[in-house]
Amino acid sequence: MGEYFGFAQELLEKGRASVADTYGTAELYDLVVQSQADQAFYVEIASRLGGRVLDLACGSGRLLPPLQEAGLEVVGLDLSSEMLEQARRKLGTESPNVELIQGDMRTFNFCIPFNTILIPYCSLMYMHSDQDRLAVFNRCYNHLNPGGYLAFDFLAGEVEVGEALPALALQGIHPFTEEVLISIVQVKGLAPDLRLLNQINYIFPQEPGEAIITVQASKEAIVCPHHMVSLLEQSGFSVEGIYSNCTLQAYDSGEECLIVAKKLGSMGAKEDECEN
Repeated sequence: MGEYFGFAQELLEKGRASVADTYGTAELYDLVVQSQADQAFYVEIASRLGGRVLDLACGSGRLLPPLQEAGLEVVGLDLSSEMLEQARRKLGTESPNVELIQGDMRTFNFCIPFNTILIPYCSLMYMHSDQDRLAVFNRCYNHLNPGGYLAFDFLAGEVEVGEALPALALQGIHPFTEEVLISIVQVKGLAPDLRLLNQINYIFPQEPGEAIITVQASKEAIVCPHHMVSLLEQSGFSVEGIYSNCTLQAYDSGEECLIVAKKLGSMGAKEDECEN
Protein backbone atom coordinates (compact mmCIF):
# COMPACT_ATOMS: atom_id res chain seq x y z
CA MET A 1 0.00 0.00 0.00
CA GLY A 2 2.99 2.29 -0.51
CA GLU A 3 1.06 4.38 -3.03
CA TYR A 4 -1.70 5.19 -0.54
CA PHE A 5 -1.77 7.46 2.48
CA GLY A 6 -4.22 9.10 4.83
CA PHE A 7 -7.88 8.13 4.55
CA ALA A 8 -7.37 6.12 1.35
CA GLN A 9 -4.84 3.93 3.15
CA GLU A 10 -7.19 3.54 6.13
CA LEU A 11 -10.06 2.46 3.87
CA LEU A 12 -7.87 -0.20 2.27
CA GLU A 13 -6.48 -1.46 5.57
CA LYS A 14 -10.01 -1.86 6.97
CA GLY A 15 -11.30 -3.56 3.85
CA ARG A 16 -13.78 -0.79 3.11
CA ALA A 17 -12.43 0.03 -0.35
CA SER A 18 -10.83 -1.70 -3.32
CA VAL A 19 -8.10 -0.48 -5.63
CA ALA A 20 -9.21 0.67 -9.08
CA ASP A 21 -7.03 1.16 -12.14
CA THR A 22 -6.29 4.87 -12.52
CA TYR A 23 -7.79 4.95 -16.01
CA GLY A 24 -9.80 1.73 -15.96
CA THR A 25 -13.10 3.51 -15.34
CA ALA A 26 -13.09 5.57 -18.52
CA GLU A 27 -16.65 6.86 -18.13
CA LEU A 28 -15.83 8.17 -14.65
CA TYR A 29 -12.72 9.81 -16.08
CA ASP A 30 -14.83 11.62 -18.67
CA LEU A 31 -17.10 12.93 -15.94
CA VAL A 32 -14.13 14.30 -13.98
CA VAL A 33 -12.22 15.65 -17.00
CA GLN A 34 -14.60 17.94 -18.87
CA SER A 35 -12.34 20.90 -19.55
CA GLN A 36 -12.32 22.15 -23.14
CA ALA A 37 -10.34 25.34 -22.51
CA ASP A 38 -7.37 24.08 -24.54
CA GLN A 39 -9.36 22.66 -27.44
CA ALA A 40 -9.25 25.72 -29.69
CA PHE A 41 -5.49 26.13 -29.22
CA TYR A 42 -4.61 22.55 -30.10
CA VAL A 43 -6.93 22.52 -33.12
CA GLU A 44 -5.46 25.83 -34.31
CA ILE A 45 -1.84 24.74 -34.08
CA ALA A 46 -2.60 21.39 -35.72
CA SER A 47 -4.38 23.24 -38.54
CA ARG A 48 -1.38 25.47 -39.33
CA LEU A 49 0.29 22.75 -41.36
CA GLY A 50 -2.78 20.53 -41.75
CA GLY A 51 -2.38 16.94 -42.82
CA ARG A 52 -1.32 14.27 -40.38
CA VAL A 53 -1.54 14.88 -36.60
CA LEU A 54 -0.58 12.64 -33.66
CA ASP A 55 -2.44 13.05 -30.36
CA LEU A 56 -0.21 11.40 -27.74
CA ALA A 57 -1.93 10.14 -24.57
CA CYS A 58 -5.24 10.80 -26.32
CA GLY A 59 -7.16 9.15 -23.47
CA SER A 60 -10.88 8.79 -24.11
CA GLY A 61 -10.65 11.03 -27.15
CA ARG A 62 -11.33 14.47 -25.74
CA LEU A 63 -9.56 16.25 -28.65
CA LEU A 64 -10.17 13.72 -31.42
CA PRO A 65 -13.61 14.92 -32.63
CA PRO A 66 -12.63 18.61 -33.03
CA LEU A 67 -9.36 17.62 -34.74
CA GLN A 68 -11.30 15.43 -37.13
CA GLU A 69 -13.88 18.15 -37.75
CA ALA A 70 -11.02 20.48 -38.74
CA GLY A 71 -10.27 18.16 -41.65
CA LEU A 72 -7.09 16.68 -40.19
CA GLU A 73 -5.82 13.13 -40.51
CA VAL A 74 -5.57 12.10 -36.86
CA VAL A 75 -3.81 9.29 -35.03
CA GLY A 76 -4.57 8.89 -31.33
CA LEU A 77 -2.17 6.87 -29.17
CA ASP A 78 -2.76 5.84 -25.57
CA LEU A 79 -1.43 3.21 -23.17
CA SER A 80 -4.89 2.27 -21.86
CA SER A 81 -7.08 -0.08 -23.90
CA GLU A 82 -10.11 0.98 -21.80
CA MET A 83 -9.58 4.63 -22.66
CA LEU A 84 -9.18 3.83 -26.35
CA GLU A 85 -12.42 1.84 -26.33
CA GLN A 86 -14.18 4.85 -24.83
CA ALA A 87 -12.65 6.99 -27.59
CA ARG A 88 -13.98 4.59 -30.23
CA ARG A 89 -17.48 4.86 -28.80
CA LYS A 90 -17.18 8.64 -28.71
CA LEU A 91 -16.09 8.85 -32.34
CA GLY A 92 -18.70 6.42 -33.64
CA THR A 93 -18.44 4.50 -36.88
CA GLU A 94 -18.12 7.48 -39.22
CA SER A 95 -14.53 8.48 -38.47
CA PRO A 96 -12.43 7.47 -41.49
CA ASN A 97 -9.73 10.06 -40.72
CA VAL A 98 -9.03 8.91 -37.15
CA GLU A 99 -6.88 5.92 -36.23
CA LEU A 100 -6.51 4.71 -32.64
CA ILE A 101 -3.38 2.84 -31.53
CA GLN A 102 -2.49 1.37 -28.16
CA GLY A 103 1.10 2.17 -27.28
CA ASP A 104 3.65 3.91 -25.09
CA MET A 105 4.62 7.52 -25.85
CA ARG A 106 8.26 6.60 -25.15
CA THR A 107 8.48 3.79 -27.72
CA PHE A 108 5.88 4.37 -30.48
CA ASN A 109 6.98 3.91 -34.09
CA PHE A 110 5.04 4.85 -37.23
CA CYS A 111 6.06 4.55 -40.87
CA ILE A 112 4.46 7.80 -41.98
CA PRO A 113 5.63 11.03 -40.28
CA PHE A 114 3.40 13.78 -38.89
CA ASN A 115 3.15 17.52 -39.39
CA THR A 116 2.09 18.10 -35.77
CA ILE A 117 2.34 16.15 -32.52
CA LEU A 118 0.25 17.13 -29.49
CA ILE A 119 0.63 16.02 -25.86
CA PRO A 120 -2.36 17.70 -24.16
CA TYR A 121 -3.76 17.79 -20.65
CA CYS A 122 -0.36 17.71 -18.88
CA SER A 123 0.13 14.04 -19.78
CA LEU A 124 3.92 14.41 -19.52
CA MET A 125 3.43 14.42 -15.74
CA TYR A 126 3.52 10.60 -15.97
CA MET A 127 7.09 10.74 -17.25
CA HIS A 128 8.94 10.82 -13.93
CA SER A 129 12.54 11.08 -15.13
CA ASP A 130 14.60 12.98 -17.69
CA GLN A 131 15.30 9.63 -19.36
CA ASP A 132 11.58 9.13 -19.94
CA ARG A 133 11.04 12.70 -21.11
CA LEU A 134 13.96 12.52 -23.54
CA ALA A 135 12.61 9.22 -24.88
CA VAL A 136 9.31 10.95 -25.65
CA PHE A 137 10.95 13.98 -27.26
CA ASN A 138 13.28 11.81 -29.36
CA ARG A 139 10.30 9.78 -30.59
CA CYS A 140 8.47 12.98 -31.46
CA TYR A 141 11.46 14.48 -33.27
CA ASN A 142 11.96 11.32 -35.34
CA HIS A 143 8.27 11.27 -36.31
CA LEU A 144 7.87 14.89 -37.38
CA ASN A 145 8.33 16.28 -40.86
CA PRO A 146 10.87 19.13 -41.08
CA GLY A 147 9.09 22.30 -39.95
CA GLY A 148 6.62 20.26 -37.90
CA TYR A 149 5.31 21.34 -34.51
CA LEU A 150 5.36 19.71 -31.10
CA ALA A 151 2.94 21.35 -28.64
CA PHE A 152 2.32 20.24 -25.07
CA ASP A 153 1.46 21.48 -21.61
CA PHE A 154 2.87 20.22 -18.32
CA LEU A 155 2.93 20.78 -14.58
CA ALA A 156 5.48 23.43 -13.65
CA GLY A 157 6.68 25.15 -10.51
CA GLU A 158 7.64 23.32 -7.34
CA VAL A 159 5.83 20.83 -5.12
CA GLU A 160 5.30 21.58 -1.46
CA VAL A 161 6.45 18.48 0.40
CA GLY A 162 3.82 16.98 2.73
CA GLU A 163 0.10 16.25 2.67
CA ALA A 164 -2.37 18.82 1.36
CA LEU A 165 -6.00 18.92 2.46
CA PRO A 166 -8.50 16.71 0.59
CA ALA A 167 -10.52 18.42 -2.13
CA LEU A 168 -13.73 17.62 -3.97
CA ALA A 169 -12.98 16.50 -7.55
CA LEU A 170 -16.44 15.43 -8.69
CA GLN A 171 -20.02 15.25 -7.53
CA GLY A 172 -22.89 14.38 -9.80
CA ILE A 173 -25.26 11.78 -11.18
CA HIS A 174 -24.00 9.32 -13.76
CA PRO A 175 -25.81 10.13 -17.04
CA PHE A 176 -26.39 6.47 -17.93
CA THR A 177 -26.71 4.53 -14.67
CA GLU A 178 -28.22 7.26 -12.45
CA GLU A 179 -25.65 6.41 -9.78
CA VAL A 180 -24.53 9.23 -7.50
CA LEU A 181 -20.79 9.81 -7.87
CA ILE A 182 -18.49 11.62 -5.45
CA SER A 183 -14.71 11.77 -5.83
CA ILE A 184 -12.29 13.22 -3.29
CA VAL A 185 -8.65 13.92 -4.18
CA GLN A 186 -5.71 14.40 -1.84
CA VAL A 187 -2.14 15.26 -2.85
CA LYS A 188 1.05 14.38 -1.03
CA GLY A 189 4.26 16.12 -2.05
CA LEU A 190 7.06 13.56 -2.15
CA ALA A 191 9.82 15.85 -3.47
CA PRO A 192 10.05 19.30 -5.05
CA ASP A 193 9.47 17.67 -8.44
CA LEU A 194 7.14 14.76 -7.60
CA ARG A 195 3.74 14.38 -5.97
CA LEU A 196 1.47 11.46 -5.16
CA LEU A 197 -2.25 11.79 -5.85
CA ASN A 198 -4.88 9.65 -4.09
CA GLN A 199 -8.48 9.67 -5.29
CA ILE A 200 -11.36 8.14 -3.33
CA ASN A 201 -14.50 7.38 -5.37
CA TYR A 202 -17.90 6.85 -3.75
CA ILE A 203 -20.53 5.28 -6.02
CA PHE A 204 -24.07 5.21 -4.65
CA PRO A 205 -26.47 2.93 -6.59
CA GLN A 206 -29.77 4.24 -7.94
CA GLU A 207 -31.70 1.90 -5.68
CA PRO A 208 -31.01 2.16 -1.92
CA GLY A 209 -27.96 0.13 -1.03
CA GLU A 210 -24.40 0.22 0.21
CA ALA A 211 -21.99 2.52 -1.59
CA ILE A 212 -19.09 1.10 -3.59
CA ILE A 213 -15.80 2.72 -2.60
CA THR A 214 -12.69 2.55 -4.74
CA VAL A 215 -9.32 4.25 -4.48
CA GLN A 216 -6.84 5.23 -7.17
CA ALA A 217 -3.25 6.43 -7.02
CA SER A 218 -0.93 8.14 -9.47
CA LYS A 219 2.43 9.91 -9.29
CA GLU A 220 2.83 13.21 -11.11
CA ALA A 221 6.09 14.90 -12.07
CA ILE A 222 6.60 18.66 -11.99
CA VAL A 223 9.32 20.17 -14.20
CA CYS A 224 10.89 23.63 -14.33
CA PRO A 225 10.13 25.18 -17.76
CA HIS A 226 13.78 26.09 -18.38
CA HIS A 227 14.77 22.48 -17.74
CA MET A 228 12.06 21.26 -20.14
CA VAL A 229 13.45 23.61 -22.79
CA SER A 230 16.93 22.14 -22.25
CA LEU A 231 15.58 18.62 -22.83
CA LEU A 232 13.82 19.69 -26.02
CA GLU A 233 17.00 21.28 -27.34
CA GLN A 234 18.93 18.08 -26.56
CA SER A 235 16.44 16.27 -28.81
CA GLY A 236 17.00 18.75 -31.64
CA PHE A 237 13.94 20.98 -31.23
CA SER A 238 13.85 24.76 -31.50
CA VAL A 239 11.51 26.22 -28.87
CA GLU A 240 9.18 28.83 -30.35
CA GLY A 241 7.19 29.83 -27.28
CA ILE A 242 6.87 29.26 -23.52
CA TYR A 243 3.41 30.18 -22.26
CA SER A 244 1.38 30.07 -19.07
CA ASN A 245 -1.54 28.31 -20.78
CA CYS A 246 -3.46 28.05 -24.02
CA THR A 247 -4.16 31.81 -24.01
CA LEU A 248 -0.48 32.13 -25.02
CA GLN A 249 0.44 34.60 -22.32
CA ALA A 250 4.20 34.51 -21.72
CA TYR A 251 5.10 32.20 -18.85
CA ASP A 252 6.10 34.02 -15.69
CA SER A 253 5.27 31.57 -12.94
CA GLY A 254 2.52 29.19 -12.03
CA GLU A 255 1.56 25.53 -11.88
CA GLU A 256 1.02 25.03 -15.60
CA CYS A 257 3.20 25.74 -18.62
CA LEU A 258 2.67 25.27 -22.35
CA ILE A 259 5.49 24.96 -24.88
CA VAL A 260 5.47 25.07 -28.66
CA ALA A 261 8.58 23.64 -30.33
CA LYS A 262 9.55 23.16 -33.96
CA LYS A 263 11.65 20.66 -35.85
CA LEU A 264 14.04 22.54 -38.11
CA GLY A 265 16.27 19.69 -39.27
CA SER A 266 15.91 16.76 -41.61
CA MET A 267 13.93 13.62 -40.96
CA GLY A 268 15.11 11.61 -37.97
CA ALA A 269 16.22 8.01 -38.07
CA LYS A 270 13.39 5.50 -38.41
CA GLU A 271 13.09 1.99 -37.01
CA ASP A 272 12.76 -1.06 -39.26
CA GLU A 273 9.33 -1.99 -37.91
CA CYS A 274 6.48 0.46 -37.62
CA GLU A 275 2.86 0.46 -36.54
CA ASN A 276 1.31 1.93 -39.68
